[in-house]
Amino acid sequence: MKKVRYHEMLPYEILERRSRFPAAFIGLGGLEWHGEHLAVGNDALKAEKLCELAAERSGGFAFPTLWYGEPRTTGLLEVTHDQDGQIKARMGFEKKHYTEEYDGFRRIPEEQVQFYRELIFHVLVQMHTLKMRAVCLLCGHYPLLTWISEVIEEFNSAYADTQVFAGTEFHYVGETDAVGGDHAAKWETSYLWYLRPDCVDMSVYLHEEKPILGILGENPRQSASIELGRKATELIVDGMVAKARELLKKKEGL
Repeated sequence: MKKVRYHEMLPYEILERRSRFPAAFIGLGGLEWHGEHLAVGNDALKAEKLCELAAERSGGFAFPTLWYGEPRTTGLLEVTHDQDGQIKARMGFEKKHYTEEYDGFRRIPEEQVQFYRELIFHVLVQMHTLKMRAVCLLCGHYPLLTWISEVIEEFNSAYADTQVFAGTEFHYVGETDAVGGDHAAKWETSYLWYLRPDCVDMSVYLHEEKPILGILGENPRQSASIELGRKATELIVDGMVAKARELLKKKEGL
């Protein structure tokens, strides 16, 4: 397998590859509870691997995944869906662990979202300076897409030479039952089980009576599988490659 990660390439490797397909694939994620059976980095891990597969298939580049910068006071399972504090307790966090104040610095959720938007815009400008003419952002953490949609429109209007698309895994495919989204349930479990099996441990659910904590969607015990993840991955990667080609054609037509 040829190198696909931009940060691992030598200059001549970049120039050769960029001359053929100047497209960047970037995963966006974070650190969040995804049940006891999935790694807390699930969102970024699945996005990272999908971006690498898309770069390999298209001839483009997989850029470093963005793990940090997203709001830590909203849009997270252990914040929004942990009213009884069970997840915080399981992780050994204090109940006050997720607050708007840290180290004497205070930012309300809206300000944190704005910070993330500015960070994304800066990343896109970097892609432009590196002569990437198409950029596909894959939001492994679904709320990120809502927060950055306006940024994508703003950037595309300001930088005609580089065009950007952002979406979750199911935004890169047409209407199909073969690709879907949830939180640590049927779909996310299947994705990571196929893409990064070392980050999945279904043995924690061997006993059916064990309650499932912090999962939104179909019970992964009965519904998730490596094969489901494999089939969905093929469609997602094809969709990402097609979107990058579409962006490059759009840029050429400007």
